[in-house]
Amino acid sequence: MEIKSTNVHSLWGIRLLTKIMKTFIFLLCTTAFSFNTENSFAQHTITISQDQLVTVDDVFKIIKKQTNYLFIYPKNLFKNTPKIELKKGEIKIEKILQQSLEINNLSFELTDEKTILISEKSTASSISKLKIEIQQEIKGTVTDAQGLVLPGVSVMIKGTNKGTVTNFDGEYFINASTGQELLFSYVGMTSVSIAIVEGKTTVNVTLQEEALGLNEVVVIGYGNTRKKDLSTAVGTVNFTKEMKSRALGFEGMLQGQIAGVTVANTGGDPLSKPSITIRGQGSRMGDQVLYIVDGVPGAPFNTEDIESISVLKDAASAAIYGAHVGSGGVIVVTTKKAKAGDTKITANISSGFAQAVNLPKMTNAAEYADIMQAANLAAGNSLPGYIDPSKYVYARTTRTDWMDEIFRTGTYKHTALSISGGSEKMRSLASVSYDKREGVLLNTFNKNIGGKINLDYDINKYITFSERVGYNYSNGQGGLNTQSHTGVIAQAMQMPASASIYEYTEDGMPVYGMNGQQAYGGTTPQWASQYAGSFGEVQNPVATLQRLTQNRPSHQLMSTSTITIKPISSLTFTSNFTVGYNSDRYEDFSKRVTEIGNPKDENSRNIFNSLSNNWLWESVATYSAQLNNEHRFNLMAGYTMGYDNHRANSTTVYDFSREDSWAQIFVNGNNWSKDKPTEVFWEQSKVSSFGRASYSYDDRYFFTGSLRYDATSRLSKDNRSQVFPAVSAGWKLSSEPFFEKLGESINLLKFRGSWGRIGNISSVGYYANNIKFSESPWFTYFGDQAQTPVKGISLDTFLNPNLRWETTEQIDLGFDLNLFDDRFTFVMDWFRKDTKDLIEDLVVSPTAGIEVAPKGNVGKVRNSGFEFAATYSDKIGNVRFNVGANFATLKNQLLDLGDIEYLAHRDDIRGFRPLRSAVKESWYSYFLIPTDGIFRSQAEVDTHNAENGREVSGTWTGAQMNAKPGDIRFRDVDGNGIINEDDRVYMDSYAPKLTYALNLGAEWEGFDFSMQWQGVGGNKIFNGAKVMSYATETGWNLSKELLNSYTFNENSNTPRVIVNDPNGNYTTLSDYFLENGSYLRLKNLTIGYTVPPSVLSKWSKNTSIRIYTSGENLFTYTKYSGMDPEVGRLGLDGGRYPISRIINFGLNLNF
Repeated sequence: MEIKSTNVHSLWGIRLLTKIMKTFIFLLCTTAFSFNTENSFAQHTITISQDQLVTVDDVFKIIKKQTNYLFIYPKNLFKNTPKIELKKGEIKIEKILQQSLEINNLSFELTDEKTILISEKSTASSISKLKIEIQQEIKGTVTDAQGLVLPGVSVMIKGTNKGTVTNFDGEYFINASTGQELLFSYVGMTSVSIAIVEGKTTVNVTLQEEALGLNEVVVIGYGNTRKKDLSTAVGTVNFTKEMKSRALGFEGMLQGQIAGVTVANTGGDPLSKPSITIRGQGSRMGDQVLYIVDGVPGAPFNTEDIESISVLKDAASAAIYGAHVGSGGVIVVTTKKAKAGDTKITANISSGFAQAVNLPKMTNAAEYADIMQAANLAAGNSLPGYIDPSKYVYARTTRTDWMDEIFRTGTYKHTALSISGGSEKMRSLASVSYDKREGVLLNTFNKNIGGKINLDYDINKYITFSERVGYNYSNGQGGLNTQSHTGVIAQAMQMPASASIYEYTEDGMPVYGMNGQQAYGGTTPQWASQYAGSFGEVQNPVATLQRLTQNRPSHQLMSTSTITIKPISSLTFTSNFTVGYNSDRYEDFSKRVTEIGNPKDENSRNIFNSLSNNWLWESVATYSAQLNNEHRFNLMAGYTMGYDNHRANSTTVYDFSREDSWAQIFVNGNNWSKDKPTEVFWEQSKVSSFGRASYSYDDRYFFTGSLRYDATSRLSKDNRSQVFPAVSAGWKLSSEPFFEKLGESINLLKFRGSWGRIGNISSVGYYANNIKFSESPWFTYFGDQAQTPVKGISLDTFLNPNLRWETTEQIDLGFDLNLFDDRFTFVMDWFRKDTKDLIEDLVVSPTAGIEVAPKGNVGKVRNSGFEFAATYSDKIGNVRFNVGANFATLKNQLLDLGDIEYLAHRDDIRGFRPLRSAVKESWYSYFLIPTDGIFRSQAEVDTHNAENGREVSGTWTGAQMNAKPGDIRFRDVDGNGIINEDDRVYMDSYAPKLTYALNLGAEWEGFDFSMQWQGVGGNKIFNGAKVMSYATETGWNLSKELLNSYTFNENSNTPRVIVNDPNGNYTTLSDYFLENGSYLRLKNLTIGYTVPPSVLSKWSKNTSIRIYTSGENLFTYTKYSGMDPEVGRLGLDGGRYPISRIINFGLNLNF
């Protein structure tokens, strides 16, 4: 090589460059020649993009397309040979050739580095070793783990060239001698060797799928890739295993499966769904996760139809979806597709029951009277009449256990059916599912119907047309405000045990209402109403539930038409057009409340309607190439455009004369003027273009870069578009030549790093670019005598032309390790996720003349942490087992809020607002006064007041002058001698600092077993139940824990009881109500049994039956004293609808 230059000043640099290039060429040559052809061939693999049934000739074509190898063999050599079934994934060329050729008594030879010669096996060695042995016919059936027969399985006698293949019914017949071994091989399955035993002529075999490990193909945004080539953080879930054990929905099945993915149950309400957070909370209003279903955002699907799930955890993998990701990440769902062959029917049926556990223990009437008597005595009061049986006959008589009355055993029913099949040219799949769930609270339920139709039609060998139609319908009753202190569970905690469900006269006769039904009872009977005020304002919880008359029909319909053109094997064009329709309706009739306690004289009917339409057109082109078995390229480019519109209206009418169901129509309402009907409308357009390029060299170095441009009509012209880049790189150390010397036990050791940016279009409201006016809420009087009232129109808020959506940038560093033929896997990641341009209310002058502060980009929040995941699977004898564990840490911190000092959140429990967000703290941190236990003696009280106080008019006044032994000792944080709001400090948050899970599974002789333990740590919960049930001044019923308070047990840590609470034990916003929210839960336990194929072969050769029983939320270990430690995103427990313990029984059928 000669390098010329006319610049004499760079002569030294040229000489240095020449030496470097000579050295590089020398090293390159020595490295290249250090490989021999056979070793290189043994390591080469091909990728199977989908399950398919092909001929041996087709196998060679696939190899030739992905490599430079040539095949030499007679033209019609494989004309009548059986087809080979290939499983999606990656497989070594050497292995697929062996399995394709050995059943035909053929072998292959690598004649040079590019040519493979196919020839008949030599039998000379076999003849020389031939022994005269008695042979017998061995027969049997080969099935997979589900009991389905496997045609085309290779059955060979080890050490010979004799063999056969299973027929269409999975049967085989072969002559063999005692002591010989039969080897069963099938592409994508683990080979099995079984010795022939004298007298045993029937040998049935079950083949298990190979651990995919390095060969797994992972679905990512707008494509897929080999798992071993990933340079980003992507988590996957084997949903086939999950479907064996779960009775609940899709979100619940993700819990504990992937490190860094937190699934938090928002309650046991049948209408509620768990919330999913990926790598911490970025946006204050929550991080919406983008669901991509078969390439379409938000498409409906049935849980049984899921084939695989990929969670794009880092920004580099998610950036290809740009501003539509949100700060939460992307979950890619791939559903099952039809395959050519006979019709296949799958049915899953299950039924179970649910029970609420660990319900609050409230006092009965006598216990309540004892506590209130002691509380009044401590205050120097005489015995009140409402707890004196001589004045109020029911004062110490328990008439109702309200917790027992509002809770019941809920039921769960699930049925799913799918039918698939077709020819090589056209394939179809149809599925339907039905779910009905009755909540553990009275009169709450949910019904859901889902359906899907898939059709794939090969117009010719280059063009395929596909149609996907999905539909979902739901309706139910629930959505109750059980999180608040005013909810129905709180009502059951507050209602006195001396009260009755129904109203009775003083003589014990039932009282009937205007509708002829028995009237509900209040806190006291009508004839004892003089004592009602002493029990506080509370409604009959049974009446609240039985009065529910909700109707919530919801429809979602989506259709996607796809054209795929593949002019050559390496180039694919795909165009999708999707149309969607969503309709929601909510109807509710709120009846009068006539019983004593908290009456409501007005009834009303409300109807809310919502209708959304959208369309999305996406076109994507992909190109892949491989050069010299070393350079792999993959290019992708696409363009999308879409449109959404939404219209909603709401109407409420009051004052209905009758409340019968037939009378609950608008025409019977007498007051139409109290609330005016409302209607909203919005629409948006969006366009995007995107691309991705991937390159790998010699299966060692991997590079990926992507870019997406998004534009939306939601924002002003100057800020409505943005570019979202991402880059990633990986180094597979285990593919380095020197690494082979370290042994074969390490299958993969890869280091990777990535950076990317994503947006959150959901953070921007639909009216961010539109001026909104409202009718003023007050009257202005005009005229000579100012007698004419007129309402004006006012501007709600100012538009902010600089408003833009929130963005998230993320760095990820990780490594992957696979050992022992991929039986052991380990993944570690460190990430730093910064969400910027947080949208909050700007600070404006009070004289600005607007009611709502304009939105602006003012903040930044950081989430960072480590993630670890490990799995191990193996076989001991006939027992297959797997163990998986994951562990993740998280630190959430606000870095900037602009000019805003803090955000005081309005979420409250009985007027307490314990949440606040500020710089250097977590989102929704608790902001409370710290405490130091309780005073044990008067001496402690006196010492505390002597050390903490202030001078008032020359007299020393202690910080807690009203305190007595048994009261809480509050900390005077600012040292001014007063316990007040200024003593509040930040105290952690509900966000767990640690999440972890352990998954166990085993299979033996048709039995299968699985177990999952899941937990969180480092989080806090504000126990609002204490706020409600410990305070005697409200008059509400009380917790049984007060029977062990300091008043009754001086060794107790529960403060004394006293009316009016002079020390503020239960009226001060302190950390006394803050508890450890960590827990460890036995999330799932499943035991199943698959009926042996030999039993079912009398009826069908391709039928499998599995029966199982499973339990959800079976056991929880926690120090939290409330009902359940999973209390939702904010960590406020005000009597929340509890998560239930579920026992489920199911049946899986395939035929």
